[in-house]
Amino acid sequence: MLDMTTLMAVLALTTVTSVLGLLVASALNRQVVAIRFWALGLTIIVCGAALQTVRAYIPLWISAIVITQGYFVLLWGARCYRLNTSASGFPLAMALTTLIQGSVFWLLQDSLRFSIMTHSAIVVLVSGFIIFELWRMQIPQRALVWVWAGIWSMHGLLYLRRFLLYQFDPVYIAAASFEAAETVEALNYLEGIVFLYCFSLLCVILATRSLQDELKLQATRDPLTNLLNRRAFEELALRQLTISQRQGEGVALLLLDLDKFKAINDAHGHSAGDRVLTAFAEQLSQHVRAQDLLCRFGGEEFVLLMPGADLLSAEALAERIRTQWQGQTFSNAQGVLSATVSIGYVCVSDGAEQGLYRLIDLADQALYDAKQCGRNCVRCWQPTEVLVAVSN
Repeated sequence: MLDMTTLMAVLALTTVTSVLGLLVASALNRQVVAIRFWALGLTIIVCGAALQTVRAYIPLWISAIVITQGYFVLLWGARCYRLNTSASGFPLAMALTTLIQGSVFWLLQDSLRFSIMTHSAIVVLVSGFIIFELWRMQIPQRALVWVWAGIWSMHGLLYLRRFLLYQFDPVYIAAASFEAAETVEALNYLEGIVFLYCFSLLCVILATRSLQDELKLQATRDPLTNLLNRRAFEELALRQLTISQRQGEGVALLLLDLDKFKAINDAHGHSAGDRVLTAFAEQLSQHVRAQDLLCRFGGEEFVLLMPGADLLSAEALAERIRTQWQGQTFSNAQGVLSATVSIGYVCVSDGAEQGLYRLIDLADQALYDAKQCGRNCVRCWQPTEVLVAVSN
């Protein structure tokens, strides 16, 4: 068995290696804010571990404060990962935790036993919160969550064991130095070495997963409205049409076009036009069901595919969208503006046979009729190829 000083040095070197790996990952994945906090937390821990190797000159309670604070930074990183943003209030939160736990360790500086118990209890609690933060996320790759929970559970359980030994075991109650409690401390340091490697590797994997999700989002979503882009919609819609026909259900396809949108851009500027597009997308999103596919098809044109919808439900939805949107107003430097929408739709029972592009073409014919009838209205394409007015 290695002596305590050697184990502390190995742990410090392991942490340095892990920090370097996380810093490289952070430089390559700048949009993943959490990895910066994880790198910072491990940096603080390595500083505390380094202080423990010179405990003959620097009191252990100081290194305990540093290491404990590193755990709080790791917890903050887990929270940032769940929120997918840099959570506000970091300086204040770190200042408060440093002040509180620093005061506790300063008061307990003459008692190695209670200092170790306090540190162990904090690690157990922080481990539980870190597990909870990632567990709350709806990550499709649940194996990552289980591995994360596993390594932090093992880490927390070892510190819980440490806490209980110092609480009830006479040998550790009487221990006046780390060397006197070498058995449990050596095990914790050995586990710490393994834990740091596993944790660092998992952090890199999680950062890579976030990057992949971001790339997937960019490839499938319209950057302005966050709706499906045309390519993603076409892929999903073709698949949905096949599923709907196999299940014997009809589909409705709505084509929606904002009226005189170019005039809005010319009179009020493109920023106002972007606001109108974003607001319309938000309103549409409030009307769709989980199984519906909503897309910004291009410019000011949107398309909505509704599996299982019939003529009446499609008509009712289109009319609700039109009525609600015509009452929307926007204020800007040029004054107040409003917008209307024209909608053409088609309902079929054999969507897969007719094909997506055929359905879009039929809905476009209905939309053209809506434009010709004065805009701000809904038109339905009928199988007889006679365009019938359903509202004005």
